[in-house]
Amino acid sequence: MVDLVFLGCGGGRYQTVDQYFKTGGFRLHGQANIHVDPGPGALLLTHQHGLDPLDLDCIVVTHCHPDHYTDAEVLVEAMTQHMTRKRGVLIGSESVLHGRGEFGPAISRYHQHKAEKVIVLRPGETYEFEDLKLEATPTQHSDSTTFGLKFHSRHGTIGYTNDTQYFDELADNFKGARVLIANVTRPLAMRIRWHLCSDDLITLLKEVKPELAVMVHMGMLFLRHPPEGEAARIRAETNVEIVPGYAGLRIGVDKEINVRRPVRQPSLEAFAKARPERFVGAE
Repeated sequence: MVDLVFLGCGGGRYQTVDQYFKTGGFRLHGQANIHVDPGPGALLLTHQHGLDPLDLDCIVVTHCHPDHYTDAEVLVEAMTQHMTRKRGVLIGSESVLHGRGEFGPAISRYHQHKAEKVIVLRPGETYEFEDLKLEATPTQHSDSTTFGLKFHSRHGTIGYTNDTQYFDELADNFKGARVLIANVTRPLAMRIRWHLCSDDLITLLKEVKPELAVMVHMGMLFLRHPPEGEAARIRAETNVEIVPGYAGLRIGVDKEINVRRPVRQPSLEAFAKARPERFVGAE
């Protein structure tokens, strides 16, 4: 069995600051425990949802934007047992680990040196770790070193689009995935450069046809077009089961896919009434 635990489904500058949907990334548990894109709040959310940061074996940071990397260093400290052991694997894009142009590096040399292995991963490259093979996939994003991911396991493939705008080959990268985690920054057809919108996801799911899709990295406009409503619309268009990746969502991938929703869901109506000025033109 492979277990996925989501620590938020928010993304973009506005959500990162306001934290309505949380931005802690997600964890994948197989023979090894992996935290992917630990943005702001990842450490606190780890504890809140009954997880132990000290049991991490690998941290993956896919690109050099704060909603994907800000808690990475403190999780490196946890993975290395409070920096007392050279332990674990740190995987990142070139911008995260070395810096590229105006981006990065996002993780200090001090923290990188404490990991047992440091891997720069580029689209098309793979890394085998315990019972998983990680395969980096191409994206089209403002950080040109950004990569998506496919996690190949004996229970099937889990795909992660990461931040990217739609391009013709995107669906080909994820065909065969049982679960597709999709970063969808805007609802409906409200596209913004470098990101997917809901209508892009509809196009993608009609091609990929996974058993389950999970929407993450949702921006502020999803407070006016709530995730559950968008998920229902996408489900009707594609016939693919889809859920928002609220903090606390757990998915077990085995012969069957088991979805355990968090007990408490965000009160989107309360957010909208409290801060309506925040939603105009926001990501």
